[in-house]
Amino acid sequence: MAAQPPARPRGRHDRRGERRRAELLDAAIGLIGAHGIEAVTHRGVAAAAGVPAASTSYYFRSKDDLIHEALRTLAEREVEHLRLRREALGSTTVDAGVVAEALAGWIEEQLTPTGRVAMLAQYHLQLEAARRPEAREILEAWKDGTDELAETAMLALGARDVRTAGILLVCAIDGLRLRLVASGHEPLTPAQLRRVLRALLSGLVAT
Repeated sequence: MAAQPPARPRGRHDRRGERRRAELLDAAIGLIGAHGIEAVTHRGVAAAAGVPAASTSYYFRSKDDLIHEALRTLAEREVEHLRLRREALGSTTVDAGVVAEALAGWIEEQLTPTGRVAMLAQYHLQLEAARRPEAREILEAWKDGTDELAETAMLALGARDVRTAGILLVCAIDGLRLRLVASGHEPLTPAQLRRVLRALLSGLVAT
């Protein structure tokens, strides 16, 4: 049986409709980051977006559809950010201090109030997507973007095993972000964060 083409998004398809759809997705992402997946309801998302209650069901068939599209939107944004960071890093050999500074700036952006909500929404949506076979393609693109950035960093540092070092870097950064945002540990000072990252990168280069 031939594969069915993806269903066309509901709602208006002009500029105004796209803007309203984006507002609803931003509101859904904000609710997920602040309160978790269960906070996503048609009425709750419409209220957070400041639009009429019927707007969400006009643009999204169901709560599942809304969550799926929020995941796709967040993943596309993050993949684009990763691409820009990878291009900025380039392929020229650099020292661990330069890469540590870039990583520290990225982590610090995610620890601001706005960045924290977006980061928590990423974790909520990634966990939710793990239970959704239809989201596998979205997660794969997200993983590829993250791996490519990490491998670019390790290549620039002259790592002997770029692939292995890149995987370890991604896992270490995830663990560090969770320590900083979701545990009882005292936050690292900017200087401490940079020392930790330099030590991590130096160890990975020798992996």
